[in-house]
Amino acid sequence: MSKISRFFKGGGSAASKGRGGPSPQEALARLRETEEMLSKKQEYLETRIERELLLARQHGTKNKRAALQALKRKKRYEKQLSQIDGTLSTIEFQREALENSHTNTEVLKNMGYAAQAMKKVHENM
Repeated sequence: MSKISRFFKGGGSAASKGRGGPSPQEALARLRETEEMLSKKQEYLETRIERELLLARQHGTKNKRAALQALKRKKRYEKQLSQIDGTLSTIEFQREALENSHTNTEVLKNMGYAAQAMKKVHENM
């Protein structure tokens, strides 16, 4: 089973299935894998766009139909590239939020602890 199909089928460890979802570490690993896969796809599309542009220039006015087809393919690749850019931005945002969630949890715990201490101090007044 490929990484992509595992990602979409939700294949995780047995331990993560028992507690209702993947651990933050598993989710981060998957997000990083997806980022890598999309980055490779970006590189591929960029080379295809360059190739189609070169092909369109070669055909120029001699073979307008072939040049137009190359430009249409180039435009299609650019659209895919734009979609991948948006997806990568979303994934990066999710990854950063997940990485920061641990810090936020610790801060909230400590603030709760401090609030309890303040409550005790006020009870003794």
